[in-house]
This record gives sequence, C-alpha cells and structure tokens, in this order.
Amino acid sequence: MSTTSFNDLPEETAAGILLRLSVKDLIRSTSVNKTWYSLINNPSFISAQISRCISHCNDNAVLIIPPLTSIQNYCSLISADTSTLLEKFHIPFETKTRTLKLVAEIDGLLLLTDLQLPYASRELYLWNPYVKTHRVLLSSCFKKFLDIRSKSSFVVGMGFDKLTNDYKVVRIVYVEDAKFMLLGEVAPKVEIFSLRKNTWRRIKDAVVPILAFDSGTYVDGSFYWLEMSCPESVEIRKSKGKKFRILSFDFVNEAFGEVKVPVDALDSSGEVGGPYKLMKFEGSLAFCVLVGDGNPYCIWLMRHENGVFSWRLRFKAVLKVLGWPLNITNNETLIVEKYSLTGVGVTNLFSCNLKSRDHKDLGFGIRGLRAFENVYPSSTVGTCLPESLIMYEGGKLLLKHAN
Repeated sequence: MSTTSFNDLPEETAAGILLRLSVKDLIRSTSVNKTWYSLINNPSFISAQISRCISHCNDNAVLIIPPLTSIQNYCSLISADTSTLLEKFHIPFETKTRTLKLVAEIDGLLLLTDLQLPYASRELYLWNPYVKTHRVLLSSCFKKFLDIRSKSSFVVGMGFDKLTNDYKVVRIVYVEDAKFMLLGEVAPKVEIFSLRKNTWRRIKDAVVPILAFDSGTYVDGSFYWLEMSCPESVEIRKSKGKKFRILSFDFVNEAFGEVKVPVDALDSSGEVGGPYKLMKFEGSLAFCVLVGDGNPYCIWLMRHENGVFSWRLRFKAVLKVLGWPLNITNNETLIVEKYSLTGVGVTNLFSCNLKSRDHKDLGFGIRGLRAFENVYPSSTVGTCLPESLIMYEGGKLLLKHAN
C-alpha cells in the first residue's frame, strides 16, 4: 500500500495550504526542509501571501501607536467592536525624543518617525510587526540638511509602485533661503527610497507645487498630504495663498499634483474651521471635518474620473463626543480622540460606528502630560494590519523571531 506525503503534492496545492498559515508559522515552516524554504521564500508566494492577508484582514481592527514610548513601548491592535486587545507589538527601536508617529501603513508595513516637529521625518523607521524586523533609514541624498533643524524641514510619505512591485518612501526637503523662508528662492528637493534596492535616490527637477506639513495618507498608488502652515513661521503663512489644499505624489510616475479640498468644508473665510483629517475609506481618499453648525462630522470621498477630481459627501453624523478625527475602519467606524474639558493634556480614544451610532471608549489615551502639550497630534492610529511577509528576507537569521 502506497502512502502520500505533503511533499508529493503539486507545488500549487502545497502553496495553497501554506498560504493559510500565520506569518509566525510560515517562518517556522522554512526550517522543515529545503522545499518548504524555497517555496515560502519565492517572490510569487510572498506576493500571493500579501494579497491573501489583505483580503482576510479584520475590517474593524485599530492599531494604536503610543505617542510617548518612554511610557509605553508597544503598539496595540484592538477591536473597535469590543475594545479587546487582539495583538501587542513591542517597539524594537527608539526615536530621539522617545515620541512616535505613524506616517503610513501599507500591506502590513509601517513607516514611523519622531512626533516632535524638529525631528520629524529626519530619521525614519520601516517596521513589520508580524515578521518582527525593521530598518532604520538614517541616510539621505541630502544628509547635510538632516542635522540643520532650524533651517530645514522634511515631509515624507510611503507608497507602492505596482509597475516595479516595490514599496517606496518619498521625502521632500525644504531649505531656508537668504530671507529665512522655507518656501522662498530655494526650490524643494525630493528623494525616493526603494525597499527592494535599500537605497535613496534623488529626483532631479522635481516640481513641488505647495508646502505641506500635515500628516497624510496613502490611497491607490498615491500619497496625499493636507497643506498646513508651519506654526513657528509667520513668513511662510504670509507667502501662501489659500491655506488648505492637498498635495499628492504618484509613486508610479513619481510626480506631484494638487487637489482642492471640498468647498463645503470651508468656512466663510476660506479655511477649515474644525478638526480635520485625511483618511482612506472605501478605496478612496476621504476628508473628515468637524464642521460648525451642530458639530456634525462630515466625510467626503474623492472621485477621479477622466482626469477630473470631485468630492461626494458620504457621511454627516453628530456624535456623542467631540475631538480630533484620527481614522476610519473598513467597517465604517470612526476613531476620535476626545480632549477633556477639565484636565490639561488628558485625552481618550473613542470609536463610533457611523451606521449603528454605537459609541465605545477604547480605553486608550494620555493623562495630564503637560510637558508634551506641544506634541500634535497626541495619538496616531492605523486601521486593520495585514499579517504579511513584507520585509521577510528568509534565512536562519529571522527564524529566531518565530518563537
């Protein structure tokens, strides 16, 4: 009587079975034999694993990034439905000021930086919490400007180039001119980091239409930042026209663009009066604003058809809590950071499902940290967190992380 083992299965069948394993078990499986090692390390298998984990991701999970790693040195993945802890990830690095901000999350890969403005975007950290590996991006094509904090500023974003199958980081460098202006006679400089090549390269003659300081979001091949005046520079504010516009960067064409914010989000002076945030929702760029009359949260979705951008109002809801919108899950749950009216520096994270209007205190926030009042925002959160093999490089070096 003949017997059949796993090794007798066709490669496609074996791959289909292995794809159902967790990242932890996949890394362990590479030590079983050479066949499994080669299969799991195959780029086609890794691509299939990433696609599958995205499609099976928890639609109402929230990743909470601690603003102060000196107090909490781990990130928490929780359920917005039940507030229960799903995963806890120890942060394997430390920023200069021991504060942390999430720049972007794509397919399970996190880009983080220092939360304090003088250090933000100068040292960057790529991290896959499930694979338990990270890279610290210290180099730059414009390294001489990294240490000149008073005379330069940086803006970063991350995206995926589907043509080269590569994850990239874009960094814009603003340098003061002779009149002490960051948006003056010195043209912004731009560089791109390639995860596959592990190198930075300069984009020559890059045209950056506006100055952006706010954090942004990645949607379908492009990263978007909401323009925001630098708080300590009056000259910059005076040099600009309209204060609120959206800067975009296409990772395939490596080109910048500009999008207007929804007209209905602006007040009579042409500004956005209430707390606001760019997000990704339903596969589109979303702009969430707390508007004045009745304090409803309004969420617009951007459409891009035949080269024309337009906005559609998707939600308008009055919530039980007021604060800064942080993100929205695929399950239509808005995450809001509520500020206390009595305690300085006290915040709480709340979730509200925009369909059921069910509110929950997620049990996270900061408590009276007066020394960090200048840190803005107090929290950054991501939604979902696919359990992917991004940055898994194979070999015995990473097997120890699967314990």
